[in-house]
Amino acid sequence: MAGEAIRAEAASKNNPADLINVALEQLVQQGLELPAFSTLDRMAMSIRTEVNTDIFALVHRRIGGKDRAGLLRLVTTLGLDRKTLFNQLKQPAKRATWSHLKKLADHRRWLDELGDTEMWLEGLAAGKIADFAGEAEAADAAVLQDYAETKRVTLIACLLHKARMRVRDDLTTMFCKRVATKVKRARDELEEIRRQQHGIVEVLVGNYRTLLRQVDTDGPAQTARAKAGALTKETLDALEGLDEEALPGEVSRRLNRKVSAAFLKLSEGLMMQSNGLFSVTSVVDGFGGFAAQYDQIEKVSAHHGDLWEVLLHGHLKADRPVMLNLLENLDLVATSEDSRVLDALGHLLRFRNSRDYLPRQGQVTDPQMRRRVTAATNKVEAFNGFSEWVRFGNRGVIADNDPVEQEKAVKFNALLTNCLIFHNTLDIAQAVRELQAGGWKIDPEDLAEVSPYLTEKITRFGEYSTHELDLRPEAYEPHLDVDFTKLGSQDHPEASPAA
Repeated sequence: MAGEAIRAEAASKNNPADLINVALEQLVQQGLELPAFSTLDRMAMSIRTEVNTDIFALVHRRIGGKDRAGLLRLVTTLGLDRKTLFNQLKQPAKRATWSHLKKLADHRRWLDELGDTEMWLEGLAAGKIADFAGEAEAADAAVLQDYAETKRVTLIACLLHKARMRVRDDLTTMFCKRVATKVKRARDELEEIRRQQHGIVEVLVGNYRTLLRQVDTDGPAQTARAKAGALTKETLDALEGLDEEALPGEVSRRLNRKVSAAFLKLSEGLMMQSNGLFSVTSVVDGFGGFAAQYDQIEKVSAHHGDLWEVLLHGHLKADRPVMLNLLENLDLVATSEDSRVLDALGHLLRFRNSRDYLPRQGQVTDPQMRRRVTAATNKVEAFNGFSEWVRFGNRGVIADNDPVEQEKAVKFNALLTNCLIFHNTLDIAQAVRELQAGGWKIDPEDLAEVSPYLTEKITRFGEYSTHELDLRPEAYEPHLDVDFTKLGSQDHPEASPAA
Protein backbone atom coordinates (compact mmCIF):
# COMPACT_ATOMS: atom_id res chain seq x y z
CA MET A 1 0.00 0.00 0.00
CA ALA A 2 2.81 2.40 0.86
CA GLY A 3 4.58 1.51 -2.38
CA GLU A 4 1.48 2.20 -4.46
CA ALA A 5 1.00 5.58 -2.79
CA ILE A 6 4.65 6.49 -3.38
CA ARG A 7 4.54 5.38 -7.02
CA ALA A 8 1.39 7.41 -7.73
CA GLU A 9 2.87 10.51 -6.10
CA ALA A 10 6.32 10.08 -7.69
CA ALA A 11 4.80 10.98 -11.07
CA SER A 12 4.38 14.58 -9.87
CA LYS A 13 6.84 14.95 -6.96
CA ASN A 14 10.56 14.32 -6.75
CA ASN A 15 11.49 15.09 -3.14
CA PRO A 16 11.90 11.84 -1.12
CA ALA A 17 10.53 13.53 1.99
CA ASP A 18 7.29 14.33 0.16
CA LEU A 19 6.98 10.74 -1.01
CA ILE A 20 7.58 9.38 2.50
CA ASN A 21 4.95 11.72 3.93
CA VAL A 22 2.41 10.44 1.40
CA ALA A 23 3.13 6.86 2.41
CA LEU A 24 2.85 7.68 6.12
CA GLU A 25 -0.44 9.48 5.59
CA GLN A 26 -1.86 6.51 3.71
CA LEU A 27 -0.75 4.02 6.40
CA VAL A 28 -2.15 6.16 9.22
CA GLN A 29 -5.51 6.49 7.46
CA GLN A 30 -5.71 2.70 7.10
CA GLY A 31 -4.70 2.19 10.74
CA LEU A 32 -1.69 0.04 9.81
CA GLU A 33 1.56 -0.34 11.72
CA LEU A 34 4.24 2.06 10.59
CA PRO A 35 7.49 0.51 9.31
CA ALA A 36 10.93 1.86 10.19
CA PHE A 37 11.87 5.16 8.60
CA SER A 38 14.83 3.54 6.82
CA THR A 39 12.45 1.09 5.18
CA LEU A 40 10.26 3.89 3.84
CA ASP A 41 13.34 5.86 2.79
CA ARG A 42 14.73 2.93 0.75
CA MET A 43 11.31 2.30 -0.74
CA ALA A 44 10.85 5.95 -1.74
CA MET A 45 14.32 6.16 -3.30
CA SER A 46 13.86 2.91 -5.21
CA ILE A 47 10.41 3.72 -6.58
CA ARG A 48 11.41 7.29 -7.43
CA THR A 49 14.37 5.95 -9.41
CA GLU A 50 12.09 3.58 -11.32
CA VAL A 51 9.56 6.31 -12.11
CA ASN A 52 12.23 8.80 -13.13
CA THR A 53 13.94 6.21 -15.33
CA ASP A 54 10.68 5.65 -17.19
CA ILE A 55 10.25 9.43 -17.59
CA PHE A 56 13.82 9.81 -18.87
CA ALA A 57 13.25 7.07 -21.45
CA LEU A 58 9.94 8.62 -22.56
CA VAL A 59 11.39 12.09 -23.08
CA HIS A 60 14.47 10.63 -24.79
CA ARG A 61 12.25 8.83 -27.32
CA ARG A 62 10.20 11.96 -28.00
CA ILE A 63 13.24 14.05 -28.89
CA GLY A 64 14.41 13.51 -32.45
CA GLY A 65 17.97 12.52 -33.23
CA LYS A 66 18.95 15.95 -34.55
CA ASP A 67 17.50 17.84 -31.56
CA ARG A 68 18.97 15.27 -29.16
CA ALA A 69 22.43 15.77 -30.62
CA GLY A 70 22.01 19.54 -30.29
CA LEU A 71 21.17 19.21 -26.59
CA LEU A 72 24.14 16.94 -25.95
CA ARG A 73 26.48 19.41 -27.68
CA LEU A 74 25.52 22.06 -25.14
CA VAL A 75 27.63 20.38 -22.46
CA THR A 76 30.65 19.88 -24.72
CA THR A 77 30.81 22.92 -27.01
CA LEU A 78 32.70 25.95 -25.71
CA GLY A 79 31.58 29.50 -26.45
CA LEU A 80 33.67 32.65 -26.93
CA ASP A 81 33.95 33.01 -23.15
CA ARG A 82 35.55 29.54 -22.92
CA LYS A 83 32.47 28.22 -21.14
CA THR A 84 30.10 25.59 -22.43
CA LEU A 85 26.89 26.68 -24.13
CA PHE A 86 25.07 24.89 -21.32
CA ASN A 87 25.82 27.88 -19.07
CA GLN A 88 23.87 30.14 -21.42
CA LEU A 89 20.70 28.28 -20.44
CA LYS A 90 21.14 29.61 -16.91
CA GLN A 91 21.66 33.28 -17.72
CA PRO A 92 19.25 35.62 -15.87
CA ALA A 93 17.85 38.84 -17.29
CA LYS A 94 20.04 41.94 -17.15
CA ARG A 95 19.07 45.54 -16.59
CA ALA A 96 16.29 46.84 -18.83
CA THR A 97 18.53 48.71 -21.26
CA TRP A 98 17.78 48.67 -24.95
CA SER A 99 21.00 46.86 -25.82
CA HIS A 100 20.18 44.13 -23.28
CA LEU A 101 16.69 43.83 -24.69
CA LYS A 102 18.06 43.17 -28.16
CA LYS A 103 20.48 40.57 -26.79
CA LEU A 104 17.69 38.92 -24.82
CA ALA A 105 15.54 38.73 -27.95
CA ASP A 106 18.43 37.04 -29.76
CA HIS A 107 18.83 34.68 -26.79
CA ARG A 108 15.12 33.76 -27.04
CA ARG A 109 15.51 32.92 -30.72
CA TRP A 110 18.52 30.71 -29.91
CA LEU A 111 16.56 28.86 -27.22
CA ASP A 112 13.60 28.29 -29.54
CA GLU A 113 15.88 26.92 -32.23
CA LEU A 114 17.06 24.19 -29.85
CA GLY A 115 13.68 22.46 -29.99
CA ASP A 116 10.01 22.33 -29.05
CA THR A 117 10.10 21.59 -25.34
CA GLU A 118 6.29 21.73 -25.04
CA MET A 119 6.03 18.67 -27.26
CA TRP A 120 8.90 16.84 -25.56
CA LEU A 121 7.52 17.32 -22.04
CA GLU A 122 3.82 17.02 -22.80
CA GLY A 123 1.98 15.27 -19.98
CA LEU A 124 4.74 15.69 -17.39
CA ALA A 125 3.78 17.31 -14.11
CA ALA A 126 4.94 20.90 -13.74
CA GLY A 127 6.51 20.10 -10.40
CA LYS A 128 8.51 17.28 -11.92
CA ILE A 129 9.79 19.51 -14.73
CA ALA A 130 10.75 22.19 -12.20
CA ASP A 131 12.67 19.67 -10.07
CA PHE A 132 14.55 18.26 -13.07
CA ALA A 133 15.36 21.79 -14.27
CA GLY A 134 16.60 22.70 -10.79
CA GLU A 135 18.85 19.64 -10.70
CA ALA A 136 20.31 20.55 -14.09
CA GLU A 137 20.79 24.17 -13.08
CA ALA A 138 22.65 23.17 -9.92
CA ALA A 139 25.01 20.91 -11.87
CA ASP A 140 27.79 21.89 -14.25
CA ALA A 141 28.62 20.43 -17.64
CA ALA A 142 31.18 17.98 -16.23
CA VAL A 143 28.68 16.50 -13.78
CA LEU A 144 26.02 16.10 -16.46
CA GLN A 145 28.41 14.20 -18.71
CA ASP A 146 28.65 11.51 -16.02
CA TYR A 147 24.88 10.87 -16.20
CA ALA A 148 23.26 8.33 -18.47
CA GLU A 149 22.29 9.82 -21.81
CA THR A 150 18.54 9.49 -21.19
CA LYS A 151 18.79 11.35 -17.88
CA ARG A 152 21.23 13.94 -19.24
CA VAL A 153 19.00 14.74 -22.22
CA THR A 154 15.86 14.97 -20.06
CA LEU A 155 17.46 17.28 -17.48
CA ILE A 156 18.78 19.58 -20.21
CA ALA A 157 15.36 19.56 -21.93
CA CYS A 158 13.66 20.55 -18.67
CA LEU A 159 16.19 23.32 -18.07
CA LEU A 160 15.69 24.50 -21.67
CA HIS A 161 11.94 24.54 -21.10
CA LYS A 162 12.38 26.65 -17.98
CA ALA A 163 14.80 28.97 -19.81
CA ARG A 164 12.30 29.47 -22.66
CA MET A 165 9.56 30.44 -20.22
CA ARG A 166 11.89 32.67 -18.20
CA VAL A 167 13.22 34.50 -21.25
CA ARG A 168 9.67 35.37 -22.30
CA ASP A 169 8.91 36.67 -18.82
CA ASP A 170 12.16 38.65 -18.85
CA LEU A 171 11.41 40.09 -22.28
CA THR A 172 7.96 41.16 -21.18
CA THR A 173 9.33 42.69 -17.98
CA MET A 174 12.07 44.56 -19.81
CA PHE A 175 9.60 45.72 -22.46
CA CYS A 176 7.26 47.07 -19.77
CA LYS A 177 10.16 48.78 -18.00
CA ARG A 178 11.28 50.33 -21.28
CA VAL A 179 7.81 51.69 -21.99
CA ALA A 180 7.56 52.96 -18.40
CA THR A 181 10.87 54.80 -18.88
CA LYS A 182 9.58 56.40 -22.08
CA VAL A 183 6.36 57.42 -20.36
CA LYS A 184 8.37 59.03 -17.56
CA ARG A 185 10.43 60.96 -20.09
CA ALA A 186 7.26 62.13 -21.82
CA ARG A 187 5.89 63.33 -18.48
CA ASP A 188 9.17 65.07 -17.70
CA GLU A 189 9.06 66.76 -21.11
CA LEU A 190 5.53 67.92 -20.38
CA GLU A 191 6.69 69.40 -17.08
CA GLU A 192 9.55 71.19 -18.85
CA ILE A 193 7.11 72.57 -21.43
CA ARG A 194 4.87 73.77 -18.62
CA ARG A 195 7.83 75.43 -16.92
CA GLN A 196 8.74 77.22 -20.13
CA GLN A 197 5.14 78.19 -20.74
CA HIS A 198 4.79 79.66 -17.29
CA GLY A 199 6.53 82.79 -18.57
CA ILE A 200 4.16 82.95 -21.55
CA VAL A 201 1.19 82.64 -19.20
CA GLU A 202 2.48 85.54 -17.10
CA VAL A 203 2.80 87.69 -20.24
CA LEU A 204 -0.72 86.77 -21.38
CA VAL A 205 -2.13 87.61 -17.96
CA GLY A 206 -0.40 91.00 -18.06
CA ASN A 207 -1.69 91.65 -21.58
CA TYR A 208 -5.22 90.73 -20.60
CA ARG A 209 -5.02 93.03 -17.56
CA THR A 210 -3.97 95.95 -19.79
CA LEU A 211 -6.77 95.18 -22.26
CA LEU A 212 -9.36 95.10 -19.49
CA ARG A 213 -8.21 98.51 -18.32
CA GLN A 214 -8.84 99.85 -21.84
CA VAL A 215 -12.43 98.62 -21.94
CA ASP A 216 -13.27 99.12 -18.24
CA THR A 217 -15.85 101.66 -17.07
CA ASP A 218 -13.34 104.49 -16.75
CA GLY A 219 -11.13 103.32 -19.61
CA PRO A 220 -10.47 105.16 -22.90
CA ALA A 221 -12.74 102.89 -24.93
CA GLN A 222 -15.75 103.48 -22.64
CA THR A 223 -15.09 107.25 -22.52
CA ALA A 224 -14.98 107.48 -26.32
CA ARG A 225 -18.15 105.40 -26.54
CA ALA A 226 -19.99 107.76 -24.17
CA LYS A 227 -18.93 110.90 -26.07
CA ALA A 228 -19.86 109.35 -29.40
CA GLY A 229 -23.26 108.40 -28.05
CA ALA A 230 -23.97 111.93 -26.79
CA LEU A 231 -23.02 113.57 -30.09
CA THR A 232 -25.05 111.08 -32.10
CA LYS A 233 -28.09 111.50 -29.82
CA GLU A 234 -28.11 115.30 -30.27
CA THR A 235 -28.45 114.88 -34.02
CA LEU A 236 -31.00 112.09 -33.81
CA ASP A 237 -33.18 114.10 -31.39
CA ALA A 238 -33.35 116.90 -33.89
CA LEU A 239 -34.45 114.55 -36.63
CA GLU A 240 -36.96 112.58 -34.51
CA GLY A 241 -40.34 112.06 -36.19
CA LEU A 242 -39.14 113.31 -39.54
CA ASP A 243 -40.91 111.61 -42.44
CA GLU A 244 -38.65 109.65 -44.74
CA GLU A 245 -40.07 111.61 -47.70
CA ALA A 246 -39.73 115.04 -46.03
CA LEU A 247 -38.50 117.86 -48.22
CA PRO A 248 -35.03 119.35 -47.72
CA GLY A 249 -36.63 122.54 -46.47
CA GLU A 250 -38.24 120.74 -43.52
CA VAL A 251 -34.90 119.20 -42.54
CA SER A 252 -33.21 122.56 -42.78
CA ARG A 253 -35.89 124.21 -40.65
CA ARG A 254 -35.54 121.64 -37.85
CA LEU A 255 -31.80 122.06 -37.72
CA ASN A 256 -32.01 125.83 -37.74
CA ARG A 257 -30.59 125.75 -41.21
CA LYS A 258 -27.38 124.15 -39.80
CA VAL A 259 -27.54 120.91 -41.68
CA SER A 260 -23.80 120.78 -42.21
CA ALA A 261 -23.11 121.30 -38.53
CA ALA A 262 -25.51 118.48 -37.57
CA PHE A 263 -23.93 116.01 -39.89
CA LEU A 264 -20.53 117.13 -38.71
CA LYS A 265 -21.59 116.19 -35.17
CA LEU A 266 -22.84 112.83 -36.39
CA SER A 267 -19.53 112.26 -38.17
CA GLU A 268 -17.66 113.34 -35.07
CA GLY A 269 -19.61 110.80 -32.97
CA LEU A 270 -18.79 108.00 -35.38
CA MET A 271 -15.17 109.08 -35.32
CA MET A 272 -15.21 108.88 -31.52
CA GLN A 273 -16.47 105.30 -31.69
CA SER A 274 -13.76 104.42 -34.19
CA ASN A 275 -11.09 105.97 -31.96
CA GLY A 276 -12.38 103.95 -28.98
CA LEU A 277 -12.06 100.71 -30.91
CA PHE A 278 -8.66 101.79 -32.21
CA SER A 279 -7.43 102.31 -28.65
CA VAL A 280 -8.16 98.63 -27.94
CA THR A 281 -6.61 97.29 -31.13
CA SER A 282 -3.56 99.49 -30.66
CA VAL A 283 -2.98 97.82 -27.28
CA VAL A 284 -3.13 94.38 -28.91
CA ASP A 285 -0.74 95.59 -31.62
CA GLY A 286 1.62 96.65 -28.86
CA PHE A 287 1.61 93.03 -27.64
CA GLY A 288 2.71 91.80 -31.05
CA GLY A 289 -0.64 91.64 -32.84
CA PHE A 290 -3.64 89.37 -32.72
CA ALA A 291 -1.85 86.53 -34.53
CA ALA A 292 0.98 86.50 -31.99
CA GLN A 293 -1.48 86.50 -29.09
CA TYR A 294 -3.44 83.60 -30.58
CA ASP A 295 -0.20 81.72 -31.15
CA GLN A 296 0.83 82.08 -27.52
CA ILE A 297 -2.59 80.99 -26.35
CA GLU A 298 -2.41 77.89 -28.56
CA LYS A 299 1.02 77.02 -27.18
CA VAL A 300 -0.35 77.08 -23.66
CA SER A 301 -3.61 75.27 -24.39
CA ALA A 302 -1.89 72.57 -26.47
CA HIS A 303 -0.43 71.02 -23.31
CA HIS A 304 -3.20 71.89 -20.92
CA GLY A 305 -4.01 69.09 -18.49
CA ASP A 306 -2.08 65.81 -18.38
CA LEU A 307 -1.77 65.24 -22.13
CA TRP A 308 1.67 63.59 -22.03
CA GLU A 309 0.55 60.93 -24.52
CA VAL A 310 1.02 63.29 -27.46
CA LEU A 311 4.70 63.60 -26.51
CA LEU A 312 5.25 59.84 -26.18
CA HIS A 313 5.54 59.33 -29.94
CA GLY A 314 8.82 61.22 -30.13
CA HIS A 315 10.41 59.09 -27.42
CA LEU A 316 9.25 55.79 -28.89
CA LYS A 317 10.14 56.59 -32.49
CA ALA A 318 13.71 55.28 -32.27
CA ASP A 319 12.57 52.10 -30.50
CA ARG A 320 9.75 51.33 -32.92
CA PRO A 321 11.52 48.67 -35.06
CA VAL A 322 12.76 46.67 -32.07
CA MET A 323 9.41 46.87 -30.31
CA LEU A 324 7.58 45.65 -33.40
CA ASN A 325 10.04 42.79 -33.79
CA LEU A 326 9.44 41.88 -30.15
CA LEU A 327 5.67 41.89 -30.66
CA GLU A 328 6.08 39.57 -33.62
CA ASN A 329 8.16 37.11 -31.62
CA LEU A 330 6.00 37.02 -28.47
CA ASP A 331 2.93 34.81 -28.30
CA LEU A 332 0.19 37.22 -27.20
CA VAL A 333 -3.06 35.71 -25.99
CA ALA A 334 -6.26 37.57 -25.10
CA THR A 335 -7.23 37.19 -21.45
CA SER A 336 -10.91 37.75 -22.24
CA GLU A 337 -13.34 37.20 -25.10
CA ASP A 338 -12.61 40.68 -26.42
CA SER A 339 -9.73 40.34 -28.88
CA ARG A 340 -9.87 43.83 -30.34
CA VAL A 341 -6.61 44.91 -28.70
CA LEU A 342 -4.84 41.99 -30.37
CA ASP A 343 -6.60 42.90 -33.62
CA ALA A 344 -5.24 46.43 -33.29
CA LEU A 345 -1.72 45.08 -32.75
CA GLY A 346 -2.12 42.85 -35.79
CA HIS A 347 -3.22 45.87 -37.81
CA LEU A 348 -0.15 47.75 -36.57
CA LEU A 349 2.20 44.93 -37.55
CA ARG A 350 0.66 44.61 -41.02
CA PHE A 351 1.47 48.27 -41.72
CA ARG A 352 4.72 48.42 -39.77
CA ASN A 353 6.53 49.93 -42.77
CA SER A 354 4.14 52.87 -42.97
CA ARG A 355 6.21 55.88 -41.92
CA ASP A 356 3.61 58.62 -41.62
CA TYR A 357 0.25 57.10 -40.68
CA LEU A 358 -1.73 53.91 -40.39
CA PRO A 359 -4.79 53.24 -42.53
CA ARG A 360 -7.96 53.72 -40.56
CA GLN A 361 -9.33 50.63 -38.86
CA GLY A 362 -12.88 50.91 -37.60
CA GLN A 363 -12.36 48.84 -34.49
CA VAL A 364 -9.25 50.73 -33.47
CA THR A 365 -10.92 54.13 -33.61
CA ASP A 366 -14.23 52.92 -32.14
CA PRO A 367 -15.17 55.13 -29.16
CA GLN A 368 -16.65 52.08 -27.43
CA MET A 369 -13.31 50.34 -27.65
CA ARG A 370 -11.60 53.41 -26.24
CA ARG A 371 -13.95 53.33 -23.27
CA ARG A 372 -13.34 49.62 -22.77
CA VAL A 373 -9.57 49.98 -23.04
CA THR A 374 -9.60 52.94 -20.64
CA ALA A 375 -11.76 51.01 -18.19
CA ALA A 376 -9.49 47.97 -18.42
CA THR A 377 -6.42 50.16 -17.91
CA ASN A 378 -7.99 51.76 -14.84
CA LYS A 379 -8.76 48.30 -13.43
CA VAL A 380 -5.18 47.17 -13.94
CA GLU A 381 -3.79 50.31 -12.30
CA ALA A 382 -6.21 49.93 -9.38
CA PHE A 383 -5.23 46.26 -8.95
CA ASN A 384 -1.53 47.15 -9.02
CA GLY A 385 -2.09 49.86 -6.41
CA PHE A 386 -3.96 47.43 -4.16
CA SER A 387 -1.28 44.78 -4.70
CA GLU A 388 1.42 47.25 -3.66
CA TRP A 389 -0.58 48.07 -0.53
CA VAL A 390 -0.72 44.37 0.33
CA ARG A 391 3.03 43.93 -0.25
CA PHE A 392 4.03 46.26 2.57
CA GLY A 393 7.03 44.25 3.84
CA ASN A 394 10.40 45.84 3.05
CA ARG A 395 8.45 48.68 1.40
CA GLY A 396 7.45 46.31 -1.37
CA VAL A 397 11.04 45.77 -2.55
CA ILE A 398 11.99 42.21 -3.54
CA ALA A 399 15.53 41.91 -2.23
CA ASP A 400 16.27 38.43 -3.61
CA ASN A 401 18.14 38.41 -6.92
CA ASP A 402 17.17 34.83 -7.75
CA PRO A 403 14.56 34.94 -10.56
CA VAL A 404 12.82 31.87 -9.14
CA GLU A 405 12.45 33.47 -5.70
CA GLN A 406 11.33 36.73 -7.30
CA GLU A 407 8.67 34.83 -9.24
CA LYS A 408 7.50 33.17 -6.03
CA ALA A 409 7.22 36.52 -4.24
CA VAL A 410 5.21 38.03 -7.10
CA LYS A 411 2.88 35.02 -7.41
CA PHE A 412 2.32 34.69 -3.65
CA ASN A 413 1.56 38.40 -3.44
CA ALA A 414 -0.90 38.08 -6.33
CA LEU A 415 -2.53 35.11 -4.58
CA LEU A 416 -2.91 37.05 -1.34
CA THR A 417 -4.22 40.08 -3.22
CA ASN A 418 -6.86 38.01 -4.99
CA CYS A 419 -7.89 36.41 -1.69
CA LEU A 420 -8.48 39.86 -0.20
CA ILE A 421 -10.40 40.95 -3.31
CA PHE A 422 -12.58 37.85 -2.99
CA HIS A 423 -13.13 38.60 0.70
CA ASN A 424 -14.13 42.20 -0.07
CA THR A 425 -16.44 41.01 -2.86
CA LEU A 426 -18.28 38.70 -0.46
CA ASP A 427 -18.69 41.59 2.00
CA ILE A 428 -20.03 43.85 -0.76
CA ALA A 429 -22.48 41.17 -1.88
CA GLN A 430 -23.70 40.70 1.70
CA ALA A 431 -24.17 44.47 2.09
CA VAL A 432 -26.18 44.59 -1.16
CA ARG A 433 -28.45 41.77 0.01
CA GLU A 434 -29.04 43.52 3.34
CA LEU A 435 -29.95 46.77 1.56
CA GLN A 436 -32.32 44.92 -0.75
CA ALA A 437 -33.94 43.21 2.23
CA GLY A 438 -34.52 46.67 3.71
CA GLY A 439 -36.40 47.81 0.61
CA TRP A 440 -33.59 49.56 -1.23
CA LYS A 441 -33.36 49.28 -5.01
CA ILE A 442 -29.82 48.63 -6.22
CA ASP A 443 -29.00 49.97 -9.68
CA PRO A 444 -26.24 48.17 -11.58
CA GLU A 445 -24.69 51.52 -12.50
CA ASP A 446 -24.27 52.37 -8.82
CA LEU A 447 -22.89 48.94 -7.98
CA ALA A 448 -20.43 49.20 -10.88
CA GLU A 449 -18.84 52.17 -9.11
CA VAL A 450 -18.07 50.12 -5.98
CA SER A 451 -14.46 48.91 -5.95
CA PRO A 452 -13.37 45.61 -4.37
CA TYR A 453 -9.99 47.15 -3.57
CA LEU A 454 -11.01 48.15 -0.05
CA THR A 455 -8.41 48.55 2.68
CA GLU A 456 -10.28 50.10 5.62
CA LYS A 457 -11.29 46.84 7.32
CA ILE A 458 -8.11 44.90 6.55
CA THR A 459 -5.55 44.79 9.35
CA ARG A 460 -2.16 44.02 7.89
CA PHE A 461 -0.43 44.20 11.30
CA GLY A 462 -2.83 41.89 13.12
CA GLU A 463 -2.91 38.50 14.75
CA TYR A 464 -2.60 35.60 12.32
CA SER A 465 -4.00 32.27 13.43
CA THR A 466 -3.82 28.95 11.62
CA HIS A 467 -6.06 26.84 13.86
CA GLU A 468 -9.04 27.44 11.56
CA LEU A 469 -7.34 26.43 8.33
CA ASP A 470 -8.96 22.99 8.41
CA LEU A 471 -12.47 24.42 8.80
CA ARG A 472 -14.49 24.35 5.61
CA PRO A 473 -16.43 27.60 5.10
CA GLU A 474 -20.05 27.59 4.08
CA ALA A 475 -20.72 27.75 0.37
CA TYR A 476 -21.13 31.33 -0.75
CA GLU A 477 -24.03 32.53 -2.86
CA PRO A 478 -22.65 34.02 -6.10
CA HIS A 479 -26.00 35.32 -7.35
CA LEU A 480 -27.12 38.91 -6.81
CA ASP A 481 -30.61 40.06 -7.67
CA VAL A 482 -29.24 42.87 -9.88
CA ASP A 483 -29.73 43.12 -13.65
CA PHE A 484 -26.20 43.64 -14.99
CA THR A 485 -27.26 43.22 -18.63
CA LYS A 486 -27.89 46.97 -18.78
CA LEU A 487 -24.19 47.59 -18.34
CA GLY A 488 -23.38 45.28 -21.25
CA SER A 489 -25.86 47.06 -23.53
CA GLN A 490 -24.07 50.37 -22.91
CA ASP A 491 -20.96 48.99 -24.55
CA HIS A 492 -22.98 47.54 -27.44
CA PRO A 493 -25.82 49.97 -28.20
CA GLU A 494 -26.29 48.40 -31.62
CA ALA A 495 -27.44 45.15 -29.98
CA SER A 496 -31.14 44.55 -29.70
CA PRO A 497 -32.80 44.47 -26.26
CA ALA A 498 -33.25 40.71 -26.63
CA ALA A 499 -29.52 40.27 -27.11
